[in-house]
Amino acid sequence: MRTTDSGRGYGRAIFSLLVLVCAGYAGYKIIPVYVNNFQLQDYIRDQTPYWLSNRASSDGVKSSILAKAQELDLPIDKDQVQVEANAARVVVTIDYTVPIDLKVYTLTLHFTPHSENRAL
Repeated sequence: MRTTDSGRGYGRAIFSLLVLVCAGYAGYKIIPVYVNNFQLQDYIRDQTPYWLSNRASSDGVKSSILAKAQELDLPIDKDQVQVEANAARVVVTIDYTVPIDLKVYTLTLHFTPHSENRAL
């Protein structure tokens, strides 16, 4: 990079550094939410066959999902979890949003994890 006597090269370097810092901060705030959502999706996908084979009640499945969401620090309440559980199948659908405060903007991420398993 070539600098002039007016310091324009330093201005570009500072601006580039500022952009990198902002991108890093946004990633620091956003990436953990996506990882936690993936873990919740993985949990319900792994547990659905278990819930089906044990003929778990809808309330039991829902309380298990809410406990996992609380463990992952996801803002999910019981109204956002729909469970259909009977002897033939288990269907779990979750619909929730996570607001992320980026200091100058509040980003709202929307997630809809879903899993279904049917008896053979």
